[in-house]
Amino acid sequence: MTDNGAAVSIRRATTHDSLDHLSQAAFSRAQVARGGRALLEQLWGSDVDSDRVRNALAADVDAGLVWVAEDAGEIIAGVLVRDRCVRVIWVQAAHRRQRIATALLDALLKSDDPPHDAWALPGDRATKSLYESVGWKARLLTMRGE
Repeated sequence: MTDNGAAVSIRRATTHDSLDHLSQAAFSRAQVARGGRALLEQLWGSDVDSDRVRNALAADVDAGLVWVAEDAGEIIAGVLVRDRCVRVIWVQAAHRRQRIATALLDALLKSDDPPHDAWALPGDRATKSLYESVGWKARLLTMRGE
């Protein structure tokens, strides 16, 4: 249940799910966010474009690494977990501030192989606050000269 009373279903993504809208929105945001390009390259290699992200995400879905939040048949959020680490969490803008990301994390933490780490972009206070809300503490900061 979200803050607005809507029932949201949390589950692993399947190959039948269309995640193009999420991958495109997240890719577009990463293009302009501080550290976003580096995050994309860390996840999916250099020369990352929206097609590569879409194809890589499809492979991650096949591997069972992607979870989604669904509301009335529409996928409104997703999270990528690799090696027990939340690498990316994304909620559509119209559905933010309704505790959907928290519901995703809660479901992950109750799963058979819960994550114990998470990534956040530099300056992304909302994501850091989300992780802190489930009791996680910042413990690693990577600095890089360019």
